[in-house]
Amino acid sequence: MTTIGNTSVNPRESVKVMGIINISPESYYKNSIKQTENEIQDTLCEMEDSGVDIIDVGGMSTAPYLKTTIPVELEVKRLYKAVSAIRQISNIPISIDTTRSDVVKSLLKLEIDAINDITGLKFDTKMSKLAYENDLPVIVGAYIPNNENPYYSGDVNDTLSLLRDSIMLARMAKINTDNLIIDPSIGFFRQDGHNPYFSKIKEMDWYVRDLQVLSNIQIFKCLNIPLCVSISRKSFIQSLLGLNVENRLIPSIIAEVHCAIHGASLIRTHNVRETRQALEMLELLRK
Repeated sequence: MTTIGNTSVNPRESVKVMGIINISPESYYKNSIKQTENEIQDTLCEMEDSGVDIIDVGGMSTAPYLKTTIPVELEVKRLYKAVSAIRQISNIPISIDTTRSDVVKSLLKLEIDAINDITGLKFDTKMSKLAYENDLPVIVGAYIPNNENPYYSGDVNDTLSLLRDSIMLARMAKINTDNLIIDPSIGFFRQDGHNPYFSKIKEMDWYVRDLQVLSNIQIFKCLNIPLCVSISRKSFIQSLLGLNVENRLIPSIIAEVHCAIHGASLIRTHNVRETRQALEMLELLRK
């Protein structure tokens, strides 16, 4: 069991919903971008009314196919503004979606509750120490550092191995296992990309990799750590079904429910209202 703020993320409890607020104008889903204080607060209120459990705030897009790397100072500026706006009106648990420890360090005074590191503590070697010293839970993504030879296909076995590596890094930094959540990093395994935050693979098409991992999502239960999945409107849906980002809601919800049935404890989504309704219906059916 992992606790983010006052929210328990536990395979033995109901699936929790993490709502995405992006401050980065580069983000692939433009409807998720909120830049003014009013936009951020209105979005938060709407998500809270819809039953969100945790807010994940991002200040820099890490989508592999975008050239979106920005200076640390700009990422901090964006996130500081957003988190401050949220804290003015709410004590909801806040996760910071970043790969850089200096960004997290700059936000500690704002009572953040978790780190969402898509690189699984591997890109910034200072991240694990910072998490330990501040008792911050970490969502660790599956990640292959780009300076390693691309001998990976990114399949389920590779993903398990990479997550085990991140769990080991966390343990070496004295991070308690109860402060970890795993994420198989849907959308971040590619043959090519424009930033250091994706995992370079060969042999398997990236969207086939994503489909295979989601189809076998129950395998990750063997790690005995809560599982987060982030599927919402991602581009693998376009590759599989030919849908643009505005038309990917229904496939997103179906994939999220599939993951909830097979072991996910946390769903990270742009679509809080629809995801919450789907999960509530699932709970009723199970009962």
